[in-house]
Amino acid sequence: MKTITLNNAKKVFVSEPYRSRHPMLADFVGRFHELKMITAAWLGSGLMPPLCPLLVGDPGVGKNRLVYELSRRTGLDLYILQGHEDVTAEDMACSVRFSDDPGRSMDYVVSPLVTAMHYGGICFVDEIGKVRPRALALLASVLDERRYIDSTLLGERVHAHPRFRFIAATNTGEINVLPEFIRSRLRPVIEVGYPPREEINQIIARQTAHEPALEIVLQTFWDLFAGIKRHPSPRDAIHLFALASSLRHYDQIEAKRRTGGNGAHEDLRINGADTAGLLTPEHLGEAFRQLFQLNTL
Repeated sequence: MKTITLNNAKKVFVSEPYRSRHPMLADFVGRFHELKMITAAWLGSGLMPPLCPLLVGDPGVGKNRLVYELSRRTGLDLYILQGHEDVTAEDMACSVRFSDDPGRSMDYVVSPLVTAMHYGGICFVDEIGKVRPRALALLASVLDERRYIDSTLLGERVHAHPRFRFIAATNTGEINVLPEFIRSRLRPVIEVGYPPREEINQIIARQTAHEPALEIVLQTFWDLFAGIKRHPSPRDAIHLFALASSLRHYDQIEAKRRTGGNGAHEDLRINGADTAGLLTPEHLGEAFRQLFQLNTL
């Protein structure tokens, strides 16, 4: 971990930014309105500081993915603070740990929020609706025109870099639990809904590139969700096709074992590799039943 020295000469460790290693996140589909509104909110003006948007939507619709794309487009490092009910006010700013350095007993580690404020990156508080109001109180001075945070552990006031940007997300059912002093500072509130069928199809097509039976399995996909009267989320589609492709891969391995072909006597290696072959509606149906615990086919 990297270290920085604060104005009071205290040496602290900083949080690491999030950088995706998955090639699928290089492609982004749709969300033009949401991207426009967040970018406009972050541009600010000479009279007012940048705004701090709040994304609201059901689980799996792509709130986090939208933030990852914003980080890529703006070129700003992304620092993620995961919200949960055990987050404390000091967790928002700084924590301590036993040091590996024999010359020190404790190390100070500043939060993703303070790290983003120091370097001028994006701080993303995911699941902010799960954080208790007492912990959220520390955010008040960050989210208005003051743009600083006070930490008892650090013994210092940290002012935000001009490039610092803030965004948070919460599930639809949890927005009403946010205290008013935070809700009034998180503007604009941007609803992230379910993408239309065309965008879901694009997401699947990029995940299953060069799939020879794509049109057939796409129709099967929509028929399966029509059977339970539910619009699929991007997460539903990604997980479903990932498991279906893995089931196809497993069937190929087992077929080689039964026929004594290449790999018949090798151990099964869980390496995430895939081979060419036909993804069938049967694979999709089996994956669907397993993921959604339904006896649809």
